[in-house]
Amino acid sequence: MADYSKATNFTAKDGLPTGNAGKIVKGTEIDTEFTAISSAIASKSNINSPTFTGTPAAPTAGSGTNTTQLANTAFVKAAIDTLALGNMSTQAKTAVDITGGTIVGITDLAVADGGTGASTLSANAVLLGNGTSALQTVAPGTSGNILKSNGTTWTSAAATTVSGLGLNGEVWNNVTSTRSFNTQYTNSRSYPIAVSARTTCATNSSINFIVDSVSISNFNWQWNGCGAFGGGFVIVPPGKTYQLDSGQSVDFWRELY
Repeated sequence: MADYSKATNFTAKDGLPTGNAGKIVKGTEIDTEFTAISSAIASKSNINSPTFTGTPAAPTAGSGTNTTQLANTAFVKAAIDTLALGNMSTQAKTAVDITGGTIVGITDLAVADGGTGASTLSANAVLLGNGTSALQTVAPGTSGNILKSNGTTWTSAAATTVSGLGLNGEVWNNVTSTRSFNTQYTNSRSYPIAVSARTTCATNSSINFIVDSVSISNFNWQWNGCGAFGGGFVIVPPGKTYQLDSGQSVDFWRELY
């Protein structure tokens, strides 16, 4: 509200002697006073929803005041400086907004609270759940390792090499000089092998492939004069016996291992 200062001392006019020109109240004097009063009223703040300009000031309330009294910035700052916010657990979840800084007093946040339960985790390790306990880790180990289950947990282990039947560099070997029909042999390797053999020429004969005492294939032939050969092919699992029975001699014998 603008300050109002009275321009005319009307009381002083009463003390002047009769006939003194200054004793007369002039219309211009009254008009000046009312104009000043009107201007001061027009610049006042209303009681209902006032809007202040400039830097309004108010008395500072005493510490701990809890009334409808206005609080100035001095009171608010003093209250904040002395206010104990308590633990984070006591704050409403919608009233806590952490946008930066450091949370002091929390280390190894438990899994139940959304943490890992650990202060550090091994670089490049695979994380394993561990119930409510701290996360476990599995280091990569040797290059080429895979994550392998032992039925209880996971470990870093070398990949299983699949061998046999040409899957791991096996080749066909000529074993004709060391093999005979009607003789039992054993595949001592840890993977399956393939066996291919043929008899010498005969008028009539047969060849029977037996693996682990089970007849796998049989071939019989008759021919008017020599012109027929008997042969066959069989796969032998690891650790199993095999033999080729025939009344003829071995023409050739090859094994894939």
